[in-house]
Amino acid sequence: MRHFLLVLNKARTDHNISITDLTGSGRIDIACRFVNSVLFNSYSLRRDVVVHLLFRGPPLEGSLRLEMDSRNIRGIHPGERSIAGYIKKNLKSYDQRKVPANIGVKVVEQSLDDFVKKFEGRRFVLHEEGDGIGSFSFKDSEDVLFVVGDHKGVPQKLLGELVEGSDLTPISLGKNSYQAQQVSSFINIFLDREKD
Repeated sequence: MRHFLLVLNKARTDHNISITDLTGSGRIDIACRFVNSVLFNSYSLRRDVVVHLLFRGPPLEGSLRLEMDSRNIRGIHPGERSIAGYIKKNLKSYDQRKVPANIGVKVVEQSLDDFVKKFEGRRFVLHEEGDGIGSFSFKDSEDVLFVVGDHKGVPQKLLGELVEGSDLTPISLGKNSYQAQQVSSFINIFLDREKD
């Protein structure tokens, strides 16, 4: 399975998301575009990906991770507002009952460091200084994780700790910075072509 984790540095760790102001809700707009590019093909859901959103804003002291597994997920549709509503509904259910609202969704309080260290498989973080993606082969990889930052990136202090403390390898799509949804689209296409 391909796992894509988006670090959302200012996104709220509760369900107080404004569907009419996704940018002002901790850049949930970035999360929605990322989810869309990871989960959806032209006319259907992919069945080989898991998307993780790591919310790092208030009110929690720590982080909240929302996971969507494409093998089991139900009730999600493409489009920013639709995905934002889906995220909000699952966060609200978690806030109120400590369970997500939809099948195929998991919500847990968990730090990036903890998640990366517990992930069983190959682990990469997108960074302009990393080795080019073309220098890696993914054909025989059962589980692979790609950590992507929002418009602020993965915080440098956290990035340094992660690279030193685990087998998290910096990987690059080139010297330019790209939007999170562009990164995930490129990686999905790259891995699709390598698989063919």
